[in-house]
Amino acid sequence: MQTNPIHASPLEDGKDALASEQEVDDVIEAIGTGVWQYALIVLLGALFLADSVEVSLLSFLYECVGAAFDLTTFEAASVVSVVFGGEVVGALVAGAVSDQAGRKGVALVSGLGVAVFGLASAYSPDYGTFISFRGAVGIFLGTFAVPFDLLAEMLPAKTRGQALIWLEVGWALGAMYACAAAWVALPISSWRSLTVACAAPPAFVFLGLLYCLDESPRFLIDQGRRAEAAAIFRRVAAKNGSSNDPAVVAAIAKVADGESAPPDAATGSSLTIAKQKLAELFDAKLGPVTAPVWVIWFCFGLNYYGITLLVTRIYATGDDDDFKCTFKYGLIFATFSAELLGALALVPTIDLFGRVPCQVATYAGTCAALLPLGLGATDGPFDFVCLFIALAAATASCSATWVHVAELYPTHVRSTAHTAAYVVSRLGAFLSSYVVDSGLSVVAATWVLIATAALAAGASATLRETANERLV
Repeated sequence: MQTNPIHASPLEDGKDALASEQEVDDVIEAIGTGVWQYALIVLLGALFLADSVEVSLLSFLYECVGAAFDLTTFEAASVVSVVFGGEVVGALVAGAVSDQAGRKGVALVSGLGVAVFGLASAYSPDYGTFISFRGAVGIFLGTFAVPFDLLAEMLPAKTRGQALIWLEVGWALGAMYACAAAWVALPISSWRSLTVACAAPPAFVFLGLLYCLDESPRFLIDQGRRAEAAAIFRRVAAKNGSSNDPAVVAAIAKVADGESAPPDAATGSSLTIAKQKLAELFDAKLGPVTAPVWVIWFCFGLNYYGITLLVTRIYATGDDDDFKCTFKYGLIFATFSAELLGALALVPTIDLFGRVPCQVATYAGTCAALLPLGLGATDGPFDFVCLFIALAAATASCSATWVHVAELYPTHVRSTAHTAAYVVSRLGAFLSSYVVDSGLSVVAATWVLIATAALAAGASATLRETANERLV
């Protein structure tokens, strides 16, 4: 007998949800990891590359736009913070939309919006127009947690952590791309050329997403759209060469023939449903998870972006009080390559050691690497070593944190929870420019970064381990 979700008891509702998740997991485990997942990893990794390019660009725009428009220190810091402010707005909208209307549409809009407004900002005639366009870029960047969740929902438990880390490798490559583009463009042209170069990756990624991306079957089943989910599973199985496997055929048939009523009992307007889902993050079951998650995400937002800004502050060639659109490009590129090392280090370890140990170790490693800078070692080759290790550890810690949050929450609130945490991280990132690119000395700013990394390590230790667990 079909259950009416409006009149279902909480016990019935929970049983239906668990049954649906079990059916999805059975299909995903039967299909396994193959061509379809690898293609999606590459495509969404490119989306993260595009995100990283736009964020890494900020480290250069602070100095270059500050010089071009003759800005005050506060106005130049706003070039960075307006993007993070926009991300807060975008994430708040994206989480609610994704959990109600689907992951695919949000992912498509992400790539298109970043490309359009990123390109438009390159041709801004004045500071006000530039700030407006960069804020719009931030709004669309704020949706990028959604495609991460889409991939998480299509991976077997035993390979999910490692596969998701490859998206973070894409992020690291994006940071290196932005540095290389600055190295080429700024000495011979201007910040406008650099901004155009950084808008190109999102445009190409959008075209790829438009052609290849499917909706999350896990979301479709959660919404009662079983026929659509089964059709996607059949396409995935065909691409992976397992469409004739009896176990796969039986698992997909169970999905197609199951109860079609969605287990989620939330009713009312879209805004009301969004509020209900957000409130659920703080109920008796999820509240003890959400509190430390938000602490971690705020700290990593301030810490990671603070370190990237610290790199360009130390390696800018002008006086510390002046805006100079010239940099020690080789040192910056070499330092930012640490992000690739940090992400790659997690590929074999995230499933082997688990999410919690990886986070605690890498946040603690960030503290240790920054400590010499906090004690005044801000000149010479030793500062490069410290910044390199700190950025590698910070990238690894952020990467493990992204994987963990996608696994800690159930499907019907996953995007709401992830984007809410993303918002909190962007509040930290928003403050990072006022901490690092402000009147504070390098030493004082570094101690703020050390404190936030230490707090994130402690909060990470309180969370449950999710390695090799099926999603719920």
